Amino acid sequence: MLKVIRSLVIFLALFSLMLGCAAKKEALLPSEEVVRGKVITRGEFAYLLVTRLNWEGIEKRPKKVIIIDISKSPYRNEIKKVAKMEIMEVYPNHTFLPDKTLNRGECAKIVENILVTIKGKEKWKRKYLSKPSPFPDVPNYHRHFNAIILATKKRTMKPYRDGKFRPGLPLSPGEAKRVIRRLERHFK
Repeated sequence: MLKVIRSLVIFLALFSLMLGCAAKKEALLPSEEVVRGKVITRGEFAYLLVTRLNWEGIEKRPKKVIIIDISKSPYRNEIKKVAKMEIMEVYPNHTFLPDKTLNRGECAKIVENILVTIKGKEKWKRKYLSKPSPFPDVPNYHRHFNAIILATKKRTMKPYRDGKFRPGLPLSPGEAKRVIRRLERHFK
């Protein structure tokens, strides 16, 4: 009985240590981009979307958006635009978190929102949900699964050479610019 309790205590200690790393968003094997501090934030990505893509003729939804944490952000106008168009998510507590690092899974969701908006194909939001996953690190029940598959099928995002997508990996500025460049062809 004592061995079982001791094993349980060790297991709980290791589990809480792993949770602590996840809560701090520390990767066990960080990418070179993160180590060098080269990541893109949600506010910066909103700015790139608005300034680099031609939104002429794309309908804005007449939705009133309340965002409480962007008053000091230099990208507040761009954030309001992408939020109003429902391109980027505003959280239920009315925050946008403009300084939060954007990861690849969230970027795929944004790509999905853009493609659905400009092509007018709502069915794309559910198109791949029952399909098997081509990526070993993205199960078909992952919250961004459909978006990841759509973004890769439309050749807007690419997996890594080892076949993994790595949805939790922070998006680098270079990759963000490549995603936007690939999105431009859908606006023509």
